[in-house]
Amino acid sequence: MPVNAHTRQIIELAWSRILGLDDEALASAGGRRLEVATDAAAGDRPDEDDQIATFVRLYGTSVLYGPRWLLDAARDVDDEVLALESTMIRLGTGHAARSLGEWVLYYADDVPDLDRSSTVAVSYEDADARELEAQCPADDVTEVGLSGLDSTFTLIPDDGAGTPTGRPVAGAGYEEWQGLIGHVGVLVRPDVRRMGLGAYAGAIAMEEAFTEGLIPQWRAALGNTGAQRVAASLGFELAGSQTTMLFNQ
Repeated sequence: MPVNAHTRQIIELAWSRILGLDDEALASAGGRRLEVATDAAAGDRPDEDDQIATFVRLYGTSVLYGPRWLLDAARDVDDEVLALESTMIRLGTGHAARSLGEWVLYYADDVPDLDRSSTVAVSYEDADARELEAQCPADDVTEVGLSGLDSTFTLIPDDGAGTPTGRPVAGAGYEEWQGLIGHVGVLVRPDVRRMGLGAYAGAIAMEEAFTEGLIPQWRAALGNTGAQRVAASLGFELAGSQTTMLFNQ
């Protein structure tokens, strides 16, 4: 089921603030594409960086955030086409365009059922999150950024009486966005994947985010079917997409 109307309003509010729009901008856009120029006239947006651009689609409305030359070049490009990483790179020809990712966005407004495990314990220590990262491929570590999240929950094999029996196997956490969204990330050690550990860790992070009054967000790289399966198992619902680029680096 799609998220309820109140949850959707919170998500739209958060993204309006992230993208420098008025609080009601996304909710009232009516399916139109909105534009935010990051190199506006001097004094208008002094803290914005005109070397980054992102295109967000959310519940039928889209926002292109970037320098004026990109907004002009993209004005007649259909949203479905503009969301493609290849399109953004093409539009950035001559500006040293580099992709930061093409993702799909998911949200949930309910806590997944969670039966506590008797074989793994949950650690809240940053050191355990870092130990897990040391056992995982660098690309996965960079994509999730587990140890850098605001709250982390690392799974460690346990004898059921509080004594660890092995090194960390999986972990999850969330980063707080605008005090409204909990952006969830999950990392699983390669040798124990496809055993449900990622979903279990993700459910713990979601539960904790809900407890803090945050709406859980899941962002999966386009084509990452494993991450999309985990999202579905946790009750996340597809809401849109995000494509982000750097220019002139």
